[in-house]
Amino acid sequence: MTACGVSIYCLVASMNQTIIAVFENGVLRPLTALDLPEHTEVQVSITIPPAAATAEIERQRIRTALIEAGLALPIQTLSQTLPLSEGERSALARRITAGRPLSDLIIEEREGR
Repeated sequence: MTACGVSIYCLVASMNQTIIAVFENGVLRPLTALDLPEHTEVQVSITIPPAAATAEIERQRIRTALIEAGLALPIQTLSQTLPLSEGERSALARRITAGRPLSDLIIEEREGR
């Protein structure tokens, strides 16, 4: 069973809706209720959404192009991020719990104090 994006243009009223429908047994069956009076004539435009794998390939292609153009940074995965050592964690905890607002610590860090 494949879901299709179906745009419905109501010819009686000036109302547009986009719904998801399933084509089965020769009939389009909406997956959501339609807010239409009975016997309303509609115009249907069918768009089949890309498969999930195709969409992921397209996202990766676009991401690569953006990175190569300098418009995006590569996504870091958890395996690329090194954990803090015990000493680094202790030093960070001492700095954050120094009894002063965090904003003061950030300002000092930026000013190189």
